[in-house]
Amino acid sequence: MSLDQLLDLRLGPSTRRIAPEKVAEYVAATGDDPDRWNGVAPPSFAGLLLFVVAAEFLSSPQVVGHTKVLLHTDQDFHWHGPLPIGTRVEITGAFTEVRHREPIDFVTFTTRVTGEGATPLLDATSRFLMGSEPAEPPQREWTEPAVDRRGPDQRPQRYPMPAPGGELPQLAKSASRIDLVRYAGASGDFNPIHFDHAAAVGAGVPGVVVHGLLMAAWAAQLAAAGGAERDDPLADLRLRFRAPLPPATSAVVGGEVEENDGERATVRVTIRRDDEALVTGRATVRTR
Repeated sequence: MSLDQLLDLRLGPSTRRIAPEKVAEYVAATGDDPDRWNGVAPPSFAGLLLFVVAAEFLSSPQVVGHTKVLLHTDQDFHWHGPLPIGTRVEITGAFTEVRHREPIDFVTFTTRVTGEGATPLLDATSRFLMGSEPAEPPQREWTEPAVDRRGPDQRPQRYPMPAPGGELPQLAKSASRIDLVRYAGASGDFNPIHFDHAAAVGAGVPGVVVHGLLMAAWAAQLAAAGGAERDDPLADLRLRFRAPLPPATSAVVGGEVEENDGERATVRVTIRRDDEALVTGRATVRTR
């Protein structure tokens, strides 16, 4: 079946409770600050919520044949408010756009999360690169590290938001292969390129790679650490995943303030491996 025939497909609504044990599992899997997120879920919990419906879409019989290559290329989040622990939320998804560039497709999938009384809590837009045939083999394959090997993995520390032109404090991050399995269990993102070497090579990457949404969580952690002491420090986060990160490899999350009016700041965020930009984007941070 052509993906064009599935355009405007709607999924859900699916109801979930933001359970404290699930939030604690997610915070541990992403290396976030457990002391800060004990009344609300961290902003990056959005990645788990979107995968409630995105996983249903990607694994559906009409779509799964198009996912022999499946790479996450872009992710946008817009938070309308906090995600309180204990709240029941309703999640809907929609397949809204496909662009063809043989032999691959660029697919856009949107997610909306609402709370009590249909109050909007979160809007998300995900873009995937998909293919119905295996990709060209990578020029080289990397050797998978020991399953528990990991580089530095710092928790975010609170900081005052700098003035425009100022740099954010850097945050060193990495994930072992076991960490990637833990994140898959916590988030519901079981794309096999994150734990199976052959599947990763079949998708055109040199080996197992860190989840894009795990790196998105790292970017969100750094941005939120400069936000106000409130339950919803982030308003927006827009990211592009430019290059893969192998497990057990150190990456540095950093950023620079573009605007800061005392109430909101716009920051440019990057995740780098040495001099290579792996993830780039912008966050809007509530500073008051």
